[in-house]
Amino acid sequence: MFKHALATTALALTAFSAQAITIEFDYSYDTSGFFTDQHKSVMNTIAGEFGTRLTDSLAAITVSSNNVFQPRVDLITDGSPTFAPSQSIPQDTLRVFVGARALTGSTLAEGGNGFSAGGAPSFIANVNNRSQALPQGVDFGPFGGAMVFDTGTSWYLDDNLATVESFGGFDFYSVAIHELGHVLGVGTSAAWTNQTSGLTFTGAAAVASYGGPVPLANSGHVLKSIDSTFMGSLQEPALTPSISAGQRKYFTELDWALLSDIGWQVAAVPEPETWAMMLAGLGLLGWRLRRAKTA
Repeated sequence: MFKHALATTALALTAFSAQAITIEFDYSYDTSGFFTDQHKSVMNTIAGEFGTRLTDSLAAITVSSNNVFQPRVDLITDGSPTFAPSQSIPQDTLRVFVGARALTGSTLAEGGNGFSAGGAPSFIANVNNRSQALPQGVDFGPFGGAMVFDTGTSWYLDDNLATVESFGGFDFYSVAIHELGHVLGVGTSAAWTNQTSGLTFTGAAAVASYGGPVPLANSGHVLKSIDSTFMGSLQEPALTPSISAGQRKYFTELDWALLSDIGWQVAAVPEPETWAMMLAGLGLLGWRLRRAKTA
């Protein structure tokens, strides 16, 4: 009975959109056990949501005794430069290492990307850009990256991300998609830096979405006072430098335009009903997976 329900959910999700990019969240550095099944369910929903909108083709990173690739993870471990063991990354896959520790001040989370690699020039070139059509400074093609969350924050974990109810604490989903934006290159890639002028971003898609050069709060975030749209409604972009307790954010059209400008191929936004069904379905799938694990 359970297997039938899970298969039905997976079939319904496939009908909404074929997932082009697989986002793998790697919890091997979550040594504190911060990520419960509920946290992972939210992360799985995010992986599905972004995987259906990003349609790039990313070449595999294949290591050998002579070609070494080590993702950098000290964002999580908070030590001197720390690297994961050398590893291959499958085609069309992003691997994002996640963990948690006590962050300083009012910081809720951090996200970025970095690695160490050695080997043949062709291998290094592929690691740098995953064989994207344009140069690295125009078309960002990462392996993935790392994200870390604050252990002292009161987090709100939503079982149904397609709906918004009143809540206290900081919305884990909203913060996670913000940091994933940094992993994907907003504020962390040459493709981003090459399109900034002072405190404005001048990428063509973002300019078209906003109606002019996009004002920035700093080198990696858009100004908090501006608005974009999500499913036709005004919303503050996800990639502003801060969020309030009790606030839910989704990736707006401006946020997706920023990704488009740094080289990501972004599929058209789904209809509101399709999007809501997709998120509800992904959340249901995560809940059923948790139930299967604990049964």
